[in-house]
Amino acid sequence: MKKFTNYALGARGIRTESGVIYLDPGQSVEIDPKTIIGELPDLGKKPDLGNPDAGDFDALNAKVEDLTKQVEALTAERDDLTKDKDDLTKQVESLKKSAGK
Repeated sequence: MKKFTNYALGARGIRTESGVIYLDPGQSVEIDPKTIIGELPDLGKKPDLGNPDAGDFDALNAKVEDLTKQVEALTAERDDLTKDKDDLTKQVESLKKSAGK
């Protein structure tokens, strides 16, 4: 018996003497190689999940830091605009009261 795993993105079928065995992505099955009819379908390759390059993390951390600064700047700008709106609303209300006297 030999273990076969489908690393491809789609389902694959292995033709055997007893019928077709379908494998969904990531699914494994043990089959006696002697019972396989014809060629094996392309099951893809096992992904290399080794340690990612540390530079990738540094670049991502720098991007997160930059985006955080942008959010902080936009939040401060929004707060300033809200304060300006409140001040203008008070001025309009004051002018309306003065005009009504």
